[in-house]
Amino acid sequence: MKLDIRAFALAVGAVTAAVFTICAFFVAIAPETTRAFFSYLFHIDLSGMASTISWGSFIAGLLGTGLGMAFLAGAVAWIYNRLSRS
Repeated sequence: MKLDIRAFALAVGAVTAAVFTICAFFVAIAPETTRAFFSYLFHIDLSGMASTISWGSFIAGLLGTGLGMAFLAGAVAWIYNRLSRS
Protein backbone atom coordinates (compact mmCIF):
# COMPACT_ATOMS: atom_id res chain seq x y z
CA MET A 1 0.00 0.00 0.00
CA LYS A 2 1.35 3.39 -0.96
CA LEU A 3 0.41 6.55 0.96
CA ASP A 4 -0.54 9.72 -0.86
CA ILE A 5 2.05 12.03 0.75
CA ARG A 6 0.17 15.28 0.10
CA ALA A 7 -3.18 13.98 1.33
CA PHE A 8 -1.65 12.43 4.45
CA ALA A 9 0.27 15.62 5.28
CA LEU A 10 -2.82 17.81 4.79
CA ALA A 11 -4.98 15.49 6.91
CA VAL A 12 -2.51 15.48 9.80
CA GLY A 13 -2.02 19.25 9.53
CA ALA A 14 -5.79 19.88 9.58
CA VAL A 15 -6.41 17.60 12.56
CA THR A 16 -3.49 19.15 14.44
CA ALA A 17 -4.84 22.66 13.76
CA ALA A 18 -8.29 21.61 15.01
CA VAL A 19 -6.88 20.11 18.21
CA PHE A 20 -4.71 23.19 18.75
CA THR A 21 -7.78 25.43 18.39
CA ILE A 22 -9.77 23.38 20.90
CA CYS A 23 -6.87 23.44 23.36
CA ALA A 24 -6.42 27.21 22.95
CA PHE A 25 -10.15 27.71 23.53
CA PHE A 26 -9.99 25.86 26.85
CA VAL A 27 -6.86 27.75 27.91
CA ALA A 28 -8.62 31.04 27.08
CA ILE A 29 -11.83 30.30 29.01
CA ALA A 30 -10.45 28.24 31.93
CA PRO A 31 -6.67 28.56 32.17
CA GLU A 32 -6.26 27.14 35.69
CA THR A 33 -8.47 24.13 35.07
CA THR A 34 -6.78 23.41 31.74
CA ARG A 35 -3.33 23.73 33.32
CA ALA A 36 -4.34 21.35 36.13
CA PHE A 37 -5.74 18.83 33.63
CA PHE A 38 -2.53 18.77 31.59
CA SER A 39 -0.43 18.63 34.77
CA TYR A 40 -2.23 15.43 35.75
CA LEU A 41 -2.15 14.09 32.20
CA PHE A 42 1.62 14.55 31.72
CA HIS A 43 2.65 14.08 35.38
CA ILE A 44 4.49 17.41 35.50
CA ASP A 45 4.02 20.67 37.36
CA LEU A 46 2.76 23.33 34.95
CA SER A 47 1.78 25.82 37.63
CA GLY A 48 4.52 28.31 36.68
CA MET A 49 3.63 28.49 33.00
CA ALA A 50 1.96 31.54 31.52
CA SER A 51 -1.41 30.91 29.95
CA THR A 52 -2.43 34.17 28.31
CA ILE A 53 -3.38 33.85 24.67
CA SER A 54 -3.49 36.76 22.25
CA TRP A 55 -4.73 36.61 18.69
CA GLY A 56 -1.14 36.91 17.49
CA SER A 57 0.11 34.03 19.63
CA PHE A 58 -2.90 31.93 18.61
CA ILE A 59 -2.32 32.49 14.87
CA ALA A 60 1.45 31.93 15.18
CA GLY A 61 0.91 28.74 17.19
CA LEU A 62 -1.79 27.50 14.84
CA LEU A 63 0.34 28.03 11.73
CA GLY A 64 3.54 26.78 13.32
CA THR A 65 1.98 23.67 14.79
CA GLY A 66 -0.25 22.85 11.82
CA LEU A 67 2.43 23.39 9.17
CA GLY A 68 5.12 21.72 11.28
CA MET A 69 3.02 18.60 11.78
CA ALA A 70 2.02 18.57 8.09
CA PHE A 71 5.71 18.68 7.13
CA LEU A 72 6.58 15.87 9.56
CA ALA A 73 3.63 13.76 8.39
CA GLY A 74 4.75 14.23 4.79
CA ALA A 75 8.24 13.09 5.74
CA VAL A 76 6.81 10.04 7.52
CA ALA A 77 4.64 9.15 4.50
CA TRP A 78 7.61 9.55 2.16
CA ILE A 79 9.81 7.32 4.35
CA TYR A 80 6.98 4.78 4.68
CA ASN A 81 6.61 4.65 0.89
CA ARG A 82 10.36 4.17 0.46
CA LEU A 83 10.57 1.42 3.07
CA SER A 84 7.48 -0.48 1.89
CA ARG A 85 8.66 -1.01 -1.68
CA SER A 86 8.71 -4.63 -2.76
